[in-house]
Amino acid sequence: MVRVASDADLAEGGTLAVTVSGKEYALFRQGGNIYCLDNDCPHAGGPLAEGQVDSMAVSCPWHCWWFDIRTGDGLYGLGIGVACHACMIVDGEILIDV
Repeated sequence: MVRVASDADLAEGGTLAVTVSGKEYALFRQGGNIYCLDNDCPHAGGPLAEGQVDSMAVSCPWHCWWFDIRTGDGLYGLGIGVACHACMIVDGEILIDV
């Protein structure tokens, strides 16, 4: 697990892009939980952390592909998703498993 941000950096309903070893990840806080996906949409590389979050899904800001923030699964039935990473809060710090 790698520390990527302070718990205070991510408000409820918020998103945050973080970088670890040159790779970007998107963090989401919904329902008091934190979720982490790769930040690149598999369609054209759009930054998911800049997308619209609706309940437990995020849309790519470039072409509106939707993904479940809990699993990374695409919501189109095409079998295309993004990688989902375990994350947790420890002593006020957000950690992700990359």
